[in-house]
Amino acid sequence: MTALDWFESILAEGERIRKVKDELAILDAQIGPRSQGYEPMGHGSGGGSDAILGMALVSARLGELRQLLPLIERRHTEKIERATQVLYGKSGRGGVAKALGTDDADMLCYHYLQGESWASIARRFEPETSNLTVWCQRRAAWVCKQIDRIGEHTLAES
Repeated sequence: MTALDWFESILAEGERIRKVKDELAILDAQIGPRSQGYEPMGHGSGGGSDAILGMALVSARLGELRQLLPLIERRHTEKIERATQVLYGKSGRGGVAKALGTDDADMLCYHYLQGESWASIARRFEPETSNLTVWCQRRAAWVCKQIDRIGEHTLAES
C-alpha cells in the first residue's frame, strides 16, 4: 500500500466513525424517552405490533453500532498514532517534518488525520498559484511519494 493510499484510508475511517456516531444519535432519538415512535392503538389497525417490531429493530441496530464503534475507534487511534510518528518522528522532531519540512507534514496532518478540507488548508499556505486547492493536493501526493521513497519506518524512527 502506498503512503497516499494509507493516508486516504485513515481519512475514510475517520469519516466512517463520524457516520456511525451520527447514526447512533439518530437511533437513540428514535427510541429515547422523549421519542414519539409509537403508533396510535385501537380501531383494529394492528399498528401496535408493527411499532414494537420497529423499536426492536432499532434497538438491535443500536446494539450493533455500540459494539462496533469502540473497535473502529481503537484501530483508528492506532493508525493516527503511527501516522503522527511518520509525520513528526517518535521524538516529535523528525519524520516528514525534518526530512521535507514542517509545512509538508502539517498539510498531511490537517487533511488526513484531522479531516480538514483542502480549501481550508490552502488558506494557510500562500503559494504563488491561482488554484491553491489543486496545489495542496499535488503537494500532498508528492510528499506521499517521498514517504514511499524514504520509508515509513525510517521517518518514524527519525
